[in-house]
Amino acid sequence: MLTLHFLLTAIAAVSLAQTDCSQGACYPPVSDLLLGRAHQLHASSTCGLSGSEVYCTPYLMKCCPCDSRNPKNQLSHTVQDVLSTSGPDRWWQSKKEVSPVTLQLDLGNLFQLDNLVLSFKGPRPSAFVIEKTLDNGQTWQPSLYLAIDCEKAFPGIRTTTPLSIDETYCSTLPPAGGNPYHDHKIEFSPLRQYTYVPLPNSQKIEDVSGLTGLRLRFTELGDVPRLPGRALSRFYALKEMRLMGSCMCHGHANRCLPETYNNPLSNAIQVNPQCDCQHNTEGVNCERCTDLYNDLPWRPAEEGNTHTCKRCECNNHAQRCHFDPAVYEASGRRSGGVCEDCMHHTTGPKCDRCSPGYQPNPRSTMSRPDACIRCICSTEGTVNGGQCEDSTGLCQCKVNVEGPRCDRCRRGYYGLSASNSLGCSKCSCSPDGSLSDVCDPVTGQCPCRPHFHGLTCTVCSKGYWKPLQSGGCVPCNCDPTRSYSDTCDQMTGQCQCRRGFGGQTCTECPQNAYRDPLIGCRPCQCDTEGTLPEFCDKRTGACLCKPGITGARCDVCRRGHCNSFPACEMCPSCFFTLDAQRQNLSFTLEGLFHNLPFRPTGAVDLDRLGPRFLALEASLTLIQNSIPRTPSTARELDNALNHLNKLKDDLSPLDRTPGQDLELNKLQNLLDNTLMSYSGAFNAIKSSYDESTDAAKKVDASRDTVKESAGIREEAEDLQNQVQPANTRDLDNLNQSMASRPDLTPVAKQVCGSIRSEPCTPLQCEGGDLCPPEGTPACKKGEKCVGALPLSKRAVADTQDLQETQETTSQVRKTAEELSNKIRQTRDELEDDLKETRNVVKELKDFLSDTSSNLTQIEEVSNWILKAKLPLDMAALKRKLEELKNLTDNLPDSTDVLKKAEPQLDTARKLLQDAQDARWVSTLHSHNTWCCCSGSYHKYL
Repeated sequence: MLTLHFLLTAIAAVSLAQTDCSQGACYPPVSDLLLGRAHQLHASSTCGLSGSEVYCTPYLMKCCPCDSRNPKNQLSHTVQDVLSTSGPDRWWQSKKEVSPVTLQLDLGNLFQLDNLVLSFKGPRPSAFVIEKTLDNGQTWQPSLYLAIDCEKAFPGIRTTTPLSIDETYCSTLPPAGGNPYHDHKIEFSPLRQYTYVPLPNSQKIEDVSGLTGLRLRFTELGDVPRLPGRALSRFYALKEMRLMGSCMCHGHANRCLPETYNNPLSNAIQVNPQCDCQHNTEGVNCERCTDLYNDLPWRPAEEGNTHTCKRCECNNHAQRCHFDPAVYEASGRRSGGVCEDCMHHTTGPKCDRCSPGYQPNPRSTMSRPDACIRCICSTEGTVNGGQCEDSTGLCQCKVNVEGPRCDRCRRGYYGLSASNSLGCSKCSCSPDGSLSDVCDPVTGQCPCRPHFHGLTCTVCSKGYWKPLQSGGCVPCNCDPTRSYSDTCDQMTGQCQCRRGFGGQTCTECPQNAYRDPLIGCRPCQCDTEGTLPEFCDKRTGACLCKPGITGARCDVCRRGHCNSFPACEMCPSCFFTLDAQRQNLSFTLEGLFHNLPFRPTGAVDLDRLGPRFLALEASLTLIQNSIPRTPSTARELDNALNHLNKLKDDLSPLDRTPGQDLELNKLQNLLDNTLMSYSGAFNAIKSSYDESTDAAKKVDASRDTVKESAGIREEAEDLQNQVQPANTRDLDNLNQSMASRPDLTPVAKQVCGSIRSEPCTPLQCEGGDLCPPEGTPACKKGEKCVGALPLSKRAVADTQDLQETQETTSQVRKTAEELSNKIRQTRDELEDDLKETRNVVKELKDFLSDTSSNLTQIEEVSNWILKAKLPLDMAALKRKLEELKNLTDNLPDSTDVLKKAEPQLDTARKLLQDAQDARWVSTLHSHNTWCCCSGSYHKYL
């Protein structure tokens, strides 16, 4: 008895140390993680899911069936039967001869595993692995290998007790004994296998106890004896599985909080994932520090050290902070908290400085809400964003800013802005249009001279313009009767002239016309392609030709330009060389003509000079025919030929004059060289001249078409002037007609229910809206509705009321069903509480009468007693019944519905019973064997 008292005292001391969070790490009490999570447990193989299966065991040498199609059937052996609440005669069983098989539990959150208890039924596996996951099943790590022969089942896995926390080993299973079908129990504790690892218990819990899922991987079926005449079945079977653990709190909590607010199954779940965090931690697993306690890095608690999260030093000006590793290292690992969202006009990592525009309050301290007061310095005009010096309180102005508060621009500057590094921009007043270089310090408006306006006085006022290289604005001087207004173009001074007038001030004839407009303008008789924009002289009408063009109408190319009007490009250099030689030839001929001596008789001896003149004449004729000639060139060539002919006709035999032969020879050579050098160029020039002549002819041919088009345009304008007044008169009559009809008010009453009485036409609709405005309430029931739109809206409202009535009826029916379920659930809970109470009494009796109870069993019984749910007292039960009674009083009577359904239920029960009986009879006739199930014998298959 003394020993038992001592053990109980030791258990209480250990339990108190684990639940006391003030001295170091603390942990919540353990319970079965499987309870309430049966739907999260899955098996890769289960017998009888697709149909009944027969299993032969050595129990009286008989065979038993497995039929898991109905989980509530006594012959069902689903994986949910391994829960400790399933009953004494329930177990999970796999299909025959199927291996490997896995059982997997998905927890969905991080938990702390304390102990795993597996109670096998039938042949125990010869080898299996216990695995865990920390990432919800993405990866799995083995926690323990178990086998009868480790070296054979798991080669390469060590079999000795691990000496480091990252080692895994294989544990040898104890012998199964003479009967492998006896029940076997195996316990696994993640901490127990690392007993010899020299680490604190808290670190072991952190490293090996956490898991978000557990998996049992059965890799080898257990051996069964071979009996004569019958083969025994091999399969995996698990009678009970207990996963003892708690929420993972990293040593910062001593209990797990319920989650009734977001988990409808929380009443059945024994262990919820949410920790009741202490040590200034938060999160589901106390995995982080609270918002204002991040001055030190978060760490799990240890024995003798809580590693409590430290409050950040924010001078009472912040409600949250974050940990900064760089700040922590810079402080010598003393403080790493950085405050966030500093209040009360403070800033800095610890909210220990005043924000820009504020300065320390000399009558307060930094930890008080009034620690900072507003600076008198302008934030836009100071170099430090409105900060003032702590000692003097003076403001530091930007370059172009002045004033005690740095709130105004210096003279000659404007536009105080925080984005301007100099504070203000320099005034840019026009020297011509402004009275001074000083502008308004806010808007930048310069003081303008007369007839100037604009921000910088660079724009002339209305009725004025500014000529180039002029310092002032001059009047437009637009003719008041010949222009549309007194405003002209600011750059050119051109007024907006009425039709029939032109010139800068609208006092001249329009473009392409001349003479005085009062007398009558005449069109310029000029080729528009060859004239300047002014076309002709406004007084005389003389055409103003473009460079390279000549002629009275400016329609001929000048000498030295290709005859390709209107382009008239400059002739190539060969032309000017040839023209120079032609002039030299003309000068030589003239000199020769004047130097020839004449006899009195006027006769010349042509016996010797005749052939040379003939040769010269032939050369000039060839040149004349080869060169496309302008009129002046043609005349000069003709003159040269005439001189030669005249010389030939008039010369008579004369005396030899010294130098005549030499001059004639030079002339002959010059013509020969000219002919030889430029014969090819002459041909190209002639070809180009022919093409240009053809193009000019086409242009001349189109002149009639252009003139005809101009005549058609004048006729169209005349026709418009004749028709337009009548059209304008018809439009005015139409507008007057639309102002009085049609009246839209009667139609609006029939369509939208208009209450308007005054007429409404497309052009005149005064006195209120034609239709009721958007959002006007629909006509109520019983009231008269007028108009198609109000009638449709009321129909929609009636439809919605009908839908709401149907939804209300459905809600009443659903509420009745929910109440029935709650009554049934409450009754089941009361029965479970009574049953649990009886089990507690029985277990206590067995525990007190068993003298061989060890320390582990005492701890389990103690935890079970502490977690047992006792029934409510009589007063509480009465209150619960009264609440149920009040709920039932408010529900509609469902007795009639139940009475009507009773015959159908009886018929369904009878049909179900007949079907079960027929199945049993058929299986009995087909097998004619006996089996033992759930402690009694049944004739089977």
